[in-house]
Amino acid sequence: MIAAQTLSANGTQNLLAKKPEVDLLLRLAGTSQISRAIEQMGAKKGKPFLLVIAGSGRGLTSLSVKELGGSELEKRDLSSDELDRIEQAALLNALKA
Repeated sequence: MIAAQTLSANGTQNLLAKKPEVDLLLRLAGTSQISRAIEQMGAKKGKPFLLVIAGSGRGLTSLSVKELGGSELEKRDLSSDELDRIEQAALLNALKA
């Protein structure tokens, strides 16, 4: 859902940053400060990381999740903590204005 916020913001030219990948990082970290987002959620040498691929179906046709050794997220109800994170990510746009 947070990736969907980034894709929507990109479509309306209302990103939190100049690039959608930085917007996604900011939303995942729940901050508008790039340095803080990198510190909290950025990749670190020697530590596992998560590769996120998000976009419209047309943009992903040449790329297969399974070919990359990944898997799609399961569909399930979100917990209250997850819903709070999604809301916090959406509110970053309000704070920007």
